[in-house]
Amino acid sequence: MMVTKRSPEKQISVPDVNPAKRLKVEKDENSKTVIRNQTVQETIKSKKRNESILINPELEVKIEPDETRRSQLNSSSHLIRKFENEHFTLNSPDIFSHTHCGQVPHVTTDLCSTSVNGEVSIVPLHSVLSCVKVLEKLNKSLADFVRTSNKIVLNPFNSSEPYDLTSFNDQLGMSVWGKGGRKKITSKEYLCIVKICQPEMFVSLSDVVPSSVNKKRANKSCYRTLQWVNEAITYLSDNSTVTSRLLAPIPGSGDRQLMMKSANLLASRQVFGYVIERATLPVEGWEDLVKDIVSILPDSRPVFMLGVLNEMEMVKAYNCGCHFVDSSFLLHFSNKGQAMVLNSANPTQLPDPSKQPDSSSEEATNDSSSEEATKDFGPSLAENVPSEVTGENEDKKKKKRETGKVLIFKPEHYMPSKSITLDLVSPVYTRQFCKIAENCECFTCQRHTRGYVNHLLITRELLAPTLLMLHNTYHVRNLVNTVKDKVERGDLAKYKETLDEVFKLKDSHS
Repeated sequence: MMVTKRSPEKQISVPDVNPAKRLKVEKDENSKTVIRNQTVQETIKSKKRNESILINPELEVKIEPDETRRSQLNSSSHLIRKFENEHFTLNSPDIFSHTHCGQVPHVTTDLCSTSVNGEVSIVPLHSVLSCVKVLEKLNKSLADFVRTSNKIVLNPFNSSEPYDLTSFNDQLGMSVWGKGGRKKITSKEYLCIVKICQPEMFVSLSDVVPSSVNKKRANKSCYRTLQWVNEAITYLSDNSTVTSRLLAPIPGSGDRQLMMKSANLLASRQVFGYVIERATLPVEGWEDLVKDIVSILPDSRPVFMLGVLNEMEMVKAYNCGCHFVDSSFLLHFSNKGQAMVLNSANPTQLPDPSKQPDSSSEEATNDSSSEEATKDFGPSLAENVPSEVTGENEDKKKKKRETGKVLIFKPEHYMPSKSITLDLVSPVYTRQFCKIAENCECFTCQRHTRGYVNHLLITRELLAPTLLMLHNTYHVRNLVNTVKDKVERGDLAKYKETLDEVFKLKDSHS
């Protein structure tokens, strides 16, 4: 009996294709399997063509600012505005409280008041990720869950981040950093979170990159941000039950033409307001750029600047035409033992840290606790940042703390910053039994002294950042009230110049 050998069937090997390509399997007339590579790059390119004209400097002429509108910004009278809505009203100029899940950091609910917490709270997205499922089950808004009467602004970008983590963003979504590490949030997921949290306003997903990136990365940032804004506008138009108002971020990473083109495009979009992230602007000389951007935007919509680094930048933002800023920099000051002492009514009058208002008290002396006093307080966002990133070694920081002079404080941030503060961690303040700042009527200054706060910082007590946060927040609120008074009188530009001279003077002595 003859045994016929059956020839083995030929196996078709699937080639290793690019993930951007989709495999399409078809059968021809002879029932032979044919594998064809159908690329999706063409569809991606077609989407990019819609925005490439506006973000590619080679394909469009330069966009210039509106000179008529820009001349109106110099008067600062436009800042006194009331932005009304069927659900809420905003009065400008004002400062929004930077919060963690709706609560001011280090401050308990019973200590919060309108003078400390304000009327609007900015909530970073990373702080609410852990409670989204709970809110969905309870069917409660974020404001009801945290028991606050403040208006909520949900911001996907954490303005208090110590260093740049935006390199993890891609076309699919934005990386959000929380306690559990990095989590990728797509546009659809973020819009579902907005629907659950029910904030009064929310900032669209944005690919925030610093001004130090190259041109190609800046173009990608513009395209991604504009695409996410369009998706948010479409989602709100299709879901009438969502009453949250959209704030459109302006991308461009400090490049003037890219930011101008993005602003020109977003000016025609149906959004409530616009957001300029301080992290995207250059370190120096960003005032003219912001004025050019604001001159293109509609006058009837508010402009927010989030992530200002000190009180001087607050006044600069108001002078450039921004209606609202945030208080994220206060968290850095309170964590590092810094107390603001700038007298907003008379900025040229600075306290002498070596002398006390009470002449009967003893002079400050260095004791055995000086080594402990050089330590920073508690958990800080920038503790693990290497010295190569911060540009400041331990010897320099220790020398600054032992001087006890009025500092030009440089927080460990993604950008250098300067602020007039007292470094209460220094042993110079150990025996100073007076108010932190003269004529200050905050909760801390009415009940405690520099020496007591210095003791709390040295012993690393949890009460120390609480008292400093109350003092610094009250201090900033007074500064905003002074700005409002200067705007009504038309003296904001002169007030900004006076502050600028004071900061330059202290910078020369630092």
